[in-house]
Amino acid sequence: EGESSGSLPELGSDAAVFIFFTSGSTGKPKGVTHTYETLGWLLGSAAAACEMTPSDVALPGSSMSHMGAFMFSSATLATGGRVVVARTFDGDELLPLLREHRPTMLFMLPAALIAMVRDHGATAEDFTSLRLCRSGGDKVSAELEREFTDLAGFPIDEGYGMTEIGLATLNPPSGVIKIGSVGRPIPGFTMSIRDDDGAEVPAGADGGLWVRTRSRTVGYWNDPRVTAEAIVDGWMNTGDVMRADEEGYLWFRGRKKQIIVHDASNICPQEVEEALQEHESVELAGVVGIHDLVHGENVRAYVSLREGSSRPKMQELIRFARDRVGYKAPEHVVVLDEMPLNATGKVDRVTLKAMAERDHHPD
Repeated sequence: EGESSGSLPELGSDAAVFIFFTSGSTGKPKGVTHTYETLGWLLGSAAAACEMTPSDVALPGSSMSHMGAFMFSSATLATGGRVVVARTFDGDELLPLLREHRPTMLFMLPAALIAMVRDHGATAEDFTSLRLCRSGGDKVSAELEREFTDLAGFPIDEGYGMTEIGLATLNPPSGVIKIGSVGRPIPGFTMSIRDDDGAEVPAGADGGLWVRTRSRTVGYWNDPRVTAEAIVDGWMNTGDVMRADEEGYLWFRGRKKQIIVHDASNICPQEVEEALQEHESVELAGVVGIHDLVHGENVRAYVSLREGSSRPKMQELIRFARDRVGYKAPEHVVVLDEMPLNATGKVDRVTLKAMAERDHHPD
């Protein structure tokens, strides 16, 4: 018989296979296009970095419709392992899955992870099957690191990645995990930390992170202008500020577009958020800058409170932060009933920024 008219075309390695949208942390989400080839490199690098084997069982604590869960799940399956798929990402769903399926790897965003760790039903026994808990996508606070380690008996392995390139750095699971660092470049990645003039900065200095990898997106869907701005001579401009230490471990310093410039000093929102989250009453914190004629930008913080905690006074939170980060502390703190999260589960600083501007300029 002749070939059916309904047969599928054969696609080359450069054919687009999926489009994932960015979280929109600095503006309107962009459609990130990957091909068979970039997807293959992306999954291979993630599997190698996480030291995956066929005996691994992965539990992704976030939506499969976003890069993180999709990548770690697909890499686990490609390695021959098993994936446990959660329907929701709270303690009521995840803790029973930990107990029943005994996963070896847990992948979660910080906001969801701290809620699960603080769940009244969580016990140390629930985490004994894990060899790796990878968290990223937003800063892992020192408070979350402490609470998780106290419960599970081992530290969170923080990493860094983007929808455009996949997982890019990780503390080596069988090596040295430096608390607070997002780790070292994983297999398949070359990185360069540069100043605003494009020159590489020395170890210990902040700069913009540029990445070269075969897993890099081929471009933003129907947006050649933004693609040309982000990809220059094969290098991806991540838009993130990083610092490298003498051993090649990277330390996330913030999104370049979210850096607050107060009296000519750069303030990283994540550093202030981390200080506030050490307070016993604070569940989540989000920090943004608002325009000020005298100081350039002032720091405004939004916090949500832990269940059952007393409501602290604003000046108490400001003093608490000032004791930890000095002049970077917020001038104003607003308590919210619920912290806004974006589609990927990160603290939604775009919404907070709009709220701050509305409060500052109500007309």
